[in-house]
Amino acid sequence: MYREISKLIIYTDRDADSILSSLGDIFRRFDEGSSSEEQLRSDIYAQVRRLLEVATKYGFDNNLWHNYLTYLMITNENPFSLTYEKAGKQEGTVNTFALNDCSVFKSLFDYDFSSIEQKLGINCFSVLSDYKAISKREQIYNKNVSEKVRALSQKIEKAPDGEAVFEAVTDFYRDFGVGMYGLNKAFRLEGDEESGISMRPISNMEPVSLDDLIGYEIQKQRLIENT
Repeated sequence: MYREISKLIIYTDRDADSILSSLGDIFRRFDEGSSSEEQLRSDIYAQVRRLLEVATKYGFDNNLWHNYLTYLMITNENPFSLTYEKAGKQEGTVNTFALNDCSVFKSLFDYDFSSIEQKLGINCFSVLSDYKAISKREQIYNKNVSEKVRALSQKIEKAPDGEAVFEAVTDFYRDFGVGMYGLNKAFRLEGDEESGISMRPISNMEPVSLDDLIGYEIQKQRLIENT
């Protein structure tokens, strides 16, 4: 896995402590034989717990590994994704690097975990690939993000190669954008002038309809007529 990760050009992981980077390090130590089986199992289980936390936060289901990789692709703001945001497919040299990275992600999607599972006597990756999530109330996860991630994840699963992944991802950037602004539809301001103000997405939202807004009948009617 770490060999595949090292091939990434545009989608390089800036967070050395991310799940992907951490798993890459674990697999490197597994190949080198530089860590005990007990330590490798413990480190793998720590990343599995992190994957489950992400899955709970965003309501992921079926193949959590695929959902996680998809989430990385559509939240990574880089020269390629920002250029394609809301613009659709374009010609440019950056596409060469993007195609390379899409092929890498396809390899990560199809990664065979059986070797490390058999060696360490674990089955966590097999379980994560066919995960049945417990039904959750919409208020405890971001349904908007969940639906987008899972839909794109299924397209990448069926993609025969990196070029097909490229097409699916660029279509997503065109339709929804990239990063937190592309995925989320509500935000809050946090902080103050002294420490700095930042905009954070609101993950847990109550469903709100026009009927919930009381006393604005004229304004609601004009809004409906105009849109």
